[in-house]
Amino acid sequence: MRAGHRCSIHAETTGMKYVLTIDAGTGSGRALIFDFAGRQIAQSSREWIAPGLPKYPGSAVFDTTQAWRLIGECIQDVLANARISTKDISAVTAASMREGFVLYDKNKRELWACPNIDARAGEEAAKLIADGLDELIYRKGGDGLAITAPPRLRWIARHEARIYRRARYFSMISDWVLFRLCGEIVTDPSCGSSSGLFDLAQRTWSKELLQKLDLPDVFPPVVSPGTVLGRLTPSAIPSLPRADAAADPPGSTGFE
Repeated sequence: MRAGHRCSIHAETTGMKYVLTIDAGTGSGRALIFDFAGRQIAQSSREWIAPGLPKYPGSAVFDTTQAWRLIGECIQDVLANARISTKDISAVTAASMREGFVLYDKNKRELWACPNIDARAGEEAAKLIADGLDELIYRKGGDGLAITAPPRLRWIARHEARIYRRARYFSMISDWVLFRLCGEIVTDPSCGSSSGLFDLAQRTWSKELLQKLDLPDVFPPVVSPGTVLGRLTPSAIPSLPRADAAADPPGSTGFE
């Protein structure tokens, strides 16, 4: 679960001085505080693992409940280490590895999640190659099949059909962080394109790929970086001030 896309939470209050960044990485979660000059002020981390399922060789599970608990601990620690008030935080950004994703039910409860290292869908990838769909996926989305969504979604449909039928929303892991902060499920071109289901030229989901792969209508809106999504939910992380949520590009600080 290594760093990639960033999303942001924008505060309305002016005069604040710091940016808080959440990183859902492969082996750990981190919280970091930077000033507006880009200097790192403090950081805190918690290690985690992505356990495999013995029944499914190559599998790796992203435990959303554990991850969010550990991220919350990191945030509490980094605020204490930096010796600053939550009122001094002007933005919250989030980063994560690419390729991992989450499925949700109709009530936006997480059903299934994997990190980028999940490799259980080898047979499904081989079948896509045999059917010649790998060439279309690469031509449209610029990615292979090893750890992207097309073979994984086929694996879920085959081995966990009940979950597949219940799924109503799909997001990448960094989109999930933003969802946990504000309740909205969206993606942006940088993050969404790591799914292997994008049309890079159009910077959105490939209608042709979704049709060819016979995938359900679960894919979120694609928004431009900086789009304000909503308010930080009061229950997301109790120590954070209320703020506006917005999608944000990789490498940026997450504030306007």
